[in-house]
Amino acid sequence: MAWAWEEEEETEGDGPASSSLSRTLADESSMTTGAAEPMEGRGDEAIRAHCLRVATWSSELASAIGLSESDRNLVEQAAIVHHVPQILVDDQARRRLLAEMHLEAKGEEPFISEPVRAVLETLWGRRPIADPAMGKIVAVLEISDDFDQYFESEPLLDPGAEDQCTNSSVEAMMTYLQVTSRADVSRVIDRLPVFPRAAREVVRQVANADAGPREMEAVASLDPVLAGRLIQTANSAYYSPRQPIGTVFHAVSYIGTETARRVLLAAVIRGNFSSPQAHRLWNHSLDVAQTAELLAIQSSVTMDPSHAFLAGLIHDIGRLAFAIMPPAFQQRFQRLTDGSCPPVEVEMCLSGRCHGEVGAETLAQWKFPADIIQAVRWHHRPECSSLPLASLLYLAEFVTESQEDLPSFVRLNTATRLAGISMDALAEIRQNSTGSLESLRFAA
Repeated sequence: MAWAWEEEEETEGDGPASSSLSRTLADESSMTTGAAEPMEGRGDEAIRAHCLRVATWSSELASAIGLSESDRNLVEQAAIVHHVPQILVDDQARRRLLAEMHLEAKGEEPFISEPVRAVLETLWGRRPIADPAMGKIVAVLEISDDFDQYFESEPLLDPGAEDQCTNSSVEAMMTYLQVTSRADVSRVIDRLPVFPRAAREVVRQVANADAGPREMEAVASLDPVLAGRLIQTANSAYYSPRQPIGTVFHAVSYIGTETARRVLLAAVIRGNFSSPQAHRLWNHSLDVAQTAELLAIQSSVTMDPSHAFLAGLIHDIGRLAFAIMPPAFQQRFQRLTDGSCPPVEVEMCLSGRCHGEVGAETLAQWKFPADIIQAVRWHHRPECSSLPLASLLYLAEFVTESQEDLPSFVRLNTATRLAGISMDALAEIRQNSTGSLESLRFAA
């Protein structure tokens, strides 16, 4: 398919209407009730999710190349039903099929509207391209479909191959939707708050598996905030001491060295998530950290649970960089993720990098341990690293239902194998929860 729209002038300020996609879904639902039923009958949630993502990508791409609102709506409608069986689009063939089965076709309304039918039949090669406008609509749908399918199949690609993005649809989508460069993202990383040397020293000492109560007391006593967090945790409703706890050593002794370690690590990192926009991200990071610790305990591979906890706390640090990107990035990111496109896929499209890679670069500047840096880099692509910790983070994201990336049984299977976690253990951990660090959460 030739994508020759470069000669057209882009329409100034002609972004996709905010309710366009929801209207599309409602219209298609009422217009093609029969289309929804076969899909439900097949029970294929993955296809429905794919079609919704393709509709969202199509809308954004159509806007980027300057298509009119009516053409954008048309490509969205076609995307929603582009995986229905071709026989259902052909009314004559459908009537013949019903007649052969001695069934009666009820109603005279077409199964799919004529404009949508024209787009689909052109996409499938059953109609010639009628005009340049139709050529662009079909090209948008074709690119969006190929683009999403590329990411669906990514777990099956060779992790060692150079330049995975040679797919022409991926290149086209990124060419028209990318709003920032890899270099721009690196400059944004430099704008993130510097991880203080004192904080790095706390991480170094507290992450030491040999550190005991006295070492915890010494570290916490260096900073009134850290001391306060320990004492606050010990006095929380979760522990419910009979008498108020007023000293750091008493707090460490009461809640235990391992809990004190978790509290200190979380307290020293929490400040990087102090903006209101990052509060939900921090609460998610706490969930992943505690889940990663539980997974490390259950793993058949030798892993330090406190190391896994630390990795979980900072696994999404790269998302802080994307949160301070310019408005053009934020607006397009919001539209795409609101339309069910997963954040990792959107980040790659808009910047050429995902938050795992950006987080790894950030942690390298902050002098974090090399294995944690690598684990953070590949926590959404565990097949690219033999490091069990990377797979552990992937599983922790899965257990906490972060939905940051497309679901993949291939990756789940790879991660459970590399991390030494059985499916039974994964299911059991999914049912467990802990409230020991509730005092470190931001209010919802």
